[in-house]
Amino acid sequence: MTSIRSSTNYSAGSPTIPPPPPSPGRQRTISNLNLRSPKIQSSPILLHPLPPTSSLNKESVYASELELNKQIRQVKKERQLQEALQEQLFSAERLKVKEEQGTWSSIQQDNLKGRTDGRGRGDSWGHSKGFTHPPQAYELYKAIDDHNIDFIMRIRDHDFNLLLQKNGNEFPILYAARLGGRWRDVVILLVGALSRYVNHLDPEDFEKKETLRTLKALRANLKLAIDHTLLHLPPGHSPMLLSSYLQVLIMSEGDSFLYKSIHEISLLLRSSTSTSAVGVRGENVKPVKEAENIIRKFCTKELRGVKGGIGDVEEYIANATLDLVIMSAWSLVNTGELLPTHTFARDLRTYSTFMEHLQDDVNLSAINKLNPRIRKILYTLRDLAGDSKKSVRGRLKDVQIALDGE
Repeated sequence: MTSIRSSTNYSAGSPTIPPPPPSPGRQRTISNLNLRSPKIQSSPILLHPLPPTSSLNKESVYASELELNKQIRQVKKERQLQEALQEQLFSAERLKVKEEQGTWSSIQQDNLKGRTDGRGRGDSWGHSKGFTHPPQAYELYKAIDDHNIDFIMRIRDHDFNLLLQKNGNEFPILYAARLGGRWRDVVILLVGALSRYVNHLDPEDFEKKETLRTLKALRANLKLAIDHTLLHLPPGHSPMLLSSYLQVLIMSEGDSFLYKSIHEISLLLRSSTSTSAVGVRGENVKPVKEAENIIRKFCTKELRGVKGGIGDVEEYIANATLDLVIMSAWSLVNTGELLPTHTFARDLRTYSTFMEHLQDDVNLSAINKLNPRIRKILYTLRDLAGDSKKSVRGRLKDVQIALDGE
């Protein structure tokens, strides 16, 4: 036992246990860390250089212009569609009104037929009652004396020619004017009746002998009314309705008068562009002055003899002259259409229509193809004829200085 204990060595160290081998994934991570190259600062480069800023600006402007043109075409297309639909609607309404009302001649024929049974045609001329028997002149003059407006309106609607017929030594409108200021409403009614008759004439009516006779009598009434107003004007009083007389007098000539005058003035405007410098005109080429002379021909001798003119009359003459020049200038633009005549001498309506046509994209190409001096005339009218800060006579003076050189 003793030998066995002595041979046993309790002081010997414990056996060393080796660490476990690293896993395959950890071993790869360690190897990657050892093999990674040092970090390099990134510096990307372009294979092709960027275009210069000027080229980019040009390209952006070009792209914006394309988009703008696209939007303009779209707006223009929508507007044309809207105008086409509106024009179709207006055509249908005009046809309906024409079927219901007809022309002045057809209305008078219907009214004549209605007299036989004591009824008249109910129409937009006043919806007045017709006559069982034709009214007599003394009845009209009695209605004027008594301020019987309803009876006068019935005559206007159903026997218009009686308003133009002379009874004794006077016409109805002169008789009412002689009675004094208390009968001004009657005079206004009679002038309105003449104006309404002219406004509701169709172009084919101007070819009828009956219409021509009526218009001749109408003009005679108006000229006599103008002269009477001037000759019997009390001291210190301003004349009444002279501009209205003159307006109806010009309207009674119909569109043919305007078309003829537009042609004459357009020839003078074209001739005035043959000079070498803008603003230098030949002695006989004064389109604005000639346009004014055409309008003043409708003034009677008494009216032309008034020194300094009559305020309202001069305003109307200036308005009509400006509109005639504007219409004539636009006729030089090869668009195939003239400005409408129903706006003639009605404040700034012709100028507004002119501006709409001038700014329309459809007409731009035709305007750009014009002679530069004709284009200058259009732009002069654009800048001067609609200056609302000046009176119509002031605007006419500016246009005359620019186009006639006066």
